[in-house]
Amino acid sequence: MNTYKGKVDFHKDECVLCQTCAFVCPAGAINISCIKPQESYDFIIWHNTCTLCGNCAYFCPTGAIYLSNDLAQATPQSEKYTAITANMVEYGACTQCHAPLINVPQSMLQKGFKNVTEELTSLFSLCPQCRRDHTFAKRVL
Repeated sequence: MNTYKGKVDFHKDECVLCQTCAFVCPAGAINISCIKPQESYDFIIWHNTCTLCGNCAYFCPTGAIYLSNDLAQATPQSEKYTAITANMVEYGACTQCHAPLINVPQSMLQKGFKNVTEELTSLFSLCPQCRRDHTFAKRVL
C-alpha cells in the first residue's frame, strides 16, 4: 500500500540522464526529451498521470527523483490536469578539451568510492577520452 501523500519531485543537479526513471514508470508520467543534442534535455513529470508508485525514486541511481511526504506539495484538484514539474538538465563541459559531458554528481561519487578526493572529483570533470589520456600518462610516465 502506498503511504506517500505528496508528489514526485526532482533535483536536476543530481540527474545523470540515464532515463531509468522514464523506463520504469508504468504510467508514462516521466518524459525526457532532447532540446539540443549533447547540450540540454527537458525533464518533465506529469503529475496528473503519476500514480505515486515510487518506481522512479527506487531505481534512480543518484536520488535525483524522489517522493515527497509533504502535503503542502500535493497537487490541488484545480491543477489536476495541468500540474507538471519541468526542468532542463544541461550537459557540462570537459575541463580539458571542453567537449560536452554529463556531470557526475558528488552523491554518485560517494556511492561508488570510499574516499572521494579532489583528484578523483577532477577526473570525473574530464570527458572519457581526456580521462583515458590522463590516467595512461600517469601509468606510463
